[in-house]
Amino acid sequence: MFKKSRAILLALAALVMVSCGDVVSKLGGMKTDSPEVLEKAKELAKSNFDPTKWKVVSVDWSEDNGNDELTGNVASIRFYMIDNDGKAWQQSFHASLGWKASDLDDTSFAKGDKYDDPKDFPVLDLDKIDAAKYTKIIEDAKALIPKGYTYKSVDSFSANTFDKAPMELTLNVVEEGKETVTNAGRTSIVFYELNYTVDENGKVTLNE
Repeated sequence: MFKKSRAILLALAALVMVSCGDVVSKLGGMKTDSPEVLEKAKELAKSNFDPTKWKVVSVDWSEDNGNDELTGNVASIRFYMIDNDGKAWQQSFHASLGWKASDLDDTSFAKGDKYDDPKDFPVLDLDKIDAAKYTKIIEDAKALIPKGYTYKSVDSFSANTFDKAPMELTLNVVEEGKETVTNAGRTSIVFYELNYTVDENGKVTLNE
């Protein structure tokens, strides 16, 4: 159920949360648990991928790794797409760069659960996920957090057209009363990751 615990230095975490908040505010950033990120993903998809050249089949967004975790600030939005020759690519857009695009990166796609050939992957229709549905998914995931643990942030969210579970998300949580560990004058936040799958009807399941 829980992914291995991780820790970040408390003082540094606090500094990162403040500094990242300032950067995100200046760039018009957003939180990973806010439907604003969904709307940004839709905007980026429509303005950057010509449907006659690219078939977008997956999107995900997340916090940064390491000391930027637990801030809840969206670090990047990444798309996976198939070109007209059936070749798979990925491209990211970073909040810290004002949502400028990264270089295209050719990538090897896993077959997924539903299709053997990436050419057969359907186009991802993000309009099928609205703000209310995204918010409900997050709230339903929070409701499944085991007793004794507290929600901190949405670490990541993804949607695709090639797996039986079309959506996945990860929440960061802390154990109540054991949020930190201290030694030699240093204190770190200890947190855990909970991984979920979401079916086509929006039913959220906490993975064992």
